Amino acid sequence: MPTKDYYKTLGVDKTASQDEIKSAYRRLAKQYHPDLHPGDNAAAEKFKEINEAYSVVGDPDKRGKYDRGEMDPASGGAGFNPFGGAGGFTATGFDDIFDMFSDAFGFGGRSRRNAAANVGSDITCRIDLTFMESILGCTKNITYTRLEKCPTCNGSGAKDSAHVKICDKCSGTGQVRYVQQTLLGQHVTVGVCDKCGGTGRIITDYCRACGGKGLVSKTRTVTVTIPAGVEHGEVRQLSGEGNAARGNGRNGNVLLEFSVRPSTVFRREGYNLYVDVPVSFMTAACGGQIEIPAPEGVFIHNLAEGTPNGETLRFRGRGVRSQRGAAGDLYATVNVEVPRGISRTQKKALEQFENDCTIKNYSKRKQFMDEIAKLYKN
Repeated sequence: MPTKDYYKTLGVDKTASQDEIKSAYRRLAKQYHPDLHPGDNAAAEKFKEINEAYSVVGDPDKRGKYDRGEMDPASGGAGFNPFGGAGGFTATGFDDIFDMFSDAFGFGGRSRRNAAANVGSDITCRIDLTFMESILGCTKNITYTRLEKCPTCNGSGAKDSAHVKICDKCSGTGQVRYVQQTLLGQHVTVGVCDKCGGTGRIITDYCRACGGKGLVSKTRTVTVTIPAGVEHGEVRQLSGEGNAARGNGRNGNVLLEFSVRPSTVFRREGYNLYVDVPVSFMTAACGGQIEIPAPEGVFIHNLAEGTPNGETLRFRGRGVRSQRGAAGDLYATVNVEVPRGISRTQKKALEQFENDCTIKNYSKRKQFMDEIAKLYKN
């Protein structure tokens, strides 16, 4: 069985995931890196132990053999030297440690090799919508100012082609090689040329129209189709309609941010709509037709007699319609309106109505009074 506990060296359990092992390794390698502890032999030895442990348990295949006792670190065999020979780091392991060095000492690592493409910046436009425009969809004209390629120099920034020369530092590639000395030896990365800014060209005389920027401001008006169902604060994108990039990069985007004015009738939750419907006392008691608003217009519903105040009616598929065609539901809550300012004659009529009602007409009241009687019985 192995005589060295690599899990203990990295401070993780034997059941730790590969991500947990990698995280522990990166943390310890930064902590004990010799460059942070010059002349400290103990730190250098600890750093060596950490790398030896990770070269094994950081590799799933080697870890399996180690766990099964098929590898003995004490033998000094291949697979345990983190810096050389056939048993050195795998490509993945090397990338892990180099990225760690990059983070700790500012080398840039793979982030420089994967530099972002030259893209123009985005523009944000706010669009005000009424509630009905947001749930039904509409078209809107938007006007904004964006950077476009200068028509005089076609975006080059130069007075003419005779005043553009190839950058002598990068030979027109727009990139230069940077050499870094690391613990693992010499490492070469590629970055943007600082002399030409990555364009590969040097301008000797600038375009008068754009001052050498290659970009000019233009006001633009476009008509956009706003789909049904957008919500307040939602952002949609118009690809390639934003600011132009310098050189041969692509345009940025226009981000449409919707501001929806609240409705005095509806309340929205996702694709469902909620509305309170006032109903007269007689209609609630006797039943009858009531008008219910919906996105497509007002429709008639036959209310059942004896509908109590606060009852909610559900109408499937009559809410907000999504772009995929599905629709939410409409929930209408009955608000029974009690009349005010009634005349003496009307009051007498209501008293007569009350006297004519039997106890079965007020079953909830009877149940309530029975419960009260039980409550105070003792």
